[in-house]
Amino acid sequence: METQNEILQELGFGLIPNIFAWAEKAPEAQTALWKAFRHGVLRGSLPRTLKEMMGVLVSQANQSPYAAQVHLHALMVQGVEAPLLEALGRGEVPTGLSPKTQALLHFAQQAGANPKNTFAVAALRQAGLEEAEVLEAVATVALFRMVNAWTDLLEIPLDAL
Repeated sequence: METQNEILQELGFGLIPNIFAWAEKAPEAQTALWKAFRHGVLRGSLPRTLKEMMGVLVSQANQSPYAAQVHLHALMVQGVEAPLLEALGRGEVPTGLSPKTQALLHFAQQAGANPKNTFAVAALRQAGLEEAEVLEAVATVALFRMVNAWTDLLEIPLDAL
């Protein structure tokens, strides 16, 4: 129950998304999934919106609809402009963003499709990201690859958005 209360309070959507609700019969799994998401997306030095954009691109690269759709909706609610959402929805890196943001989104797109792509990590360093930002970006991609496996393997349906 504590985990469910945290989800309700910290996400601020007034509901427990299916990704977490489907784990209620396995409380330890639900807590682990929530804590990974909370620390990977809601905390850290990279902005939440950027990490959610990365998550959409990872999910698009993996042809995993749940996280792609949920995070496109979350980005819309957070005020991200329609042209950016449309590009992300097509699995494309939007143009007109800062070089750092574009580097992170290209990284998510490439590493989401191929997690062994060490050239993608090198490109982040070449773009001038600090090592802590590189590590947070890798953790974000890893988190969304896990989310994709969780939602795809369990065939978790999209929440009523």
